Amino acid sequence: MRGSRCFWVSVVAVFALISVRTVGAQVQPGQRELVGTVRDPLGAVLEGVTVEIPGQSTRTNTRGAFQLFTAALDTVTITIRVIGYTELSALLTARESQWDTVLVQLERTAQALKGVTVKENANRRGNAFAEFDERRARGNGVFVTRADIVTRGATRLGDLVRSMRGVNVVRGRVRFVSQTGSRGTLCQPDVWLDGTRARGMEVDDILASDVEAMELYANFSSVPFEFSSRGANSIPCGTIVIWTRAPGGKSP
Repeated sequence: MRGSRCFWVSVVAVFALISVRTVGAQVQPGQRELVGTVRDPLGAVLEGVTVEIPGQSTRTNTRGAFQLFTAALDTVTITIRVIGYTELSALLTARESQWDTVLVQLERTAQALKGVTVKENANRRGNAFAEFDERRARGNGVFVTRADIVTRGATRLGDLVRSMRGVNVVRGRVRFVSQTGSRGTLCQPDVWLDGTRARGMEVDDILASDVEAMELYANFSSVPFEFSSRGANSIPCGTIVIWTRAPGGKSP
């Protein structure tokens, strides 16, 4: 991008004059190109990071780069998120009718987990999927298998579930219709990843190609006890349980 400027966006604002270029679609008349790169705290590029502006969403490529197009706006809000890192939102302001190149450094998110001792991991994984089959047989939720994902050709989990009853996808984020409060109110479901509650995680933070199965419980009352997060601060909503594929992409 000849003549473009760029700046860093992170948890604390840092600015630098470094040129970044992505290869992709050409800018159309009346559009502005917004490009950038996402890195971790050590400077390594991050692939598969979700980058959103109002009405558009993309993921970073193997070089950590992304490319979006906007109308001739003066400001736009950009949101960057990926599992394991703190979600970041920033308001960008155009200068001389063009966007600066965005260089993003995400900070890792630490999540305290209960102490566990891992023994016979393969057996535990097999037991988890046996319990998945038992819950599916009871039919209290909506169950998605690896075969369903392949058949639908889905790359984003949000696209896979958007047609399901009681499910809404808002700007790429899955929301359930709340069972309390005013009619039509949407609430954020709890997300569990491989049996552990993943606070703040969105389903599109993980690629569909990395998922073996998924469970959706749109009603709080239908959530299995092992995936419930009852407590003084809990909001009655549903739960999404995601099971990832075994290393090497093999089913358990």
